[in-house]
Amino acid sequence: MEQISYKEFRKFLDSDVNEAEYFGYGKEDLISLKERLEGLRERFDICESRIESDREKIEKAYSNISGISYNDYRKALTFNDGESSYYLAKDEEKNIYKIKWYASSESSVLTNMKLVKYRNLGRKYSKEIDNIVENSVKYFNKDNTIESVSSIFVLEDSYFSSKLNCNNCPFFFIDKRTLVPEEYTIMPFRVEYDTLPKIAIEDKQKLLTKIMVPRGFLN
Repeated sequence: MEQISYKEFRKFLDSDVNEAEYFGYGKEDLISLKERLEGLRERFDICESRIESDREKIEKAYSNISGISYNDYRKALTFNDGESSYYLAKDEEKNIYKIKWYASSESSVLTNMKLVKYRNLGRKYSKEIDNIVENSVKYFNKDNTIESVSSIFVLEDSYFSSKLNCNNCPFFFIDKRTLVPEEYTIMPFRVEYDTLPKIAIEDKQKLLTKIMVPRGFLN
């Protein structure tokens, strides 16, 4: 990945040209990152339309459960109950989903008690979980790591949000439904702490229209 200083980044952001023009790259078959994000959102909406009712059915049965989504890294369905996070991995031999815990501030005894509470989830709702996993895998079955034309920026797409990296470091997150960047910024530039620049949401939105990426899959 290429590197850019904050001074150069600011010049690029304030310029009237896109990334390909500013850094002198060819413009063939490129689109803005904003357009690529719109394509990812379209694919997300299709996936949501196929799994939302099954997610709601599980969350209705377990009122404290939320955030049910497929984790492409773990290849499993994950959820949390406000205090702990869990994942459901399929036992292929028995053809059932087994629940496991992977993050909690509680003692192992209390965690094991919670595992008992959810032990029937994977068995009782195996059909719904199968559908959520199957359609989520389709969502992730395309290029979800997208490098910009200059290699300075890389988008790492997950299910509910996307993360923009700069200088091989996290920069900010983008909500999948609204395509609005989060206000919080993880500064990827080498600057003194007391001179940390402020990058407004409007700047981030403008940046998404200036970064250029391969057309790739749009849905």
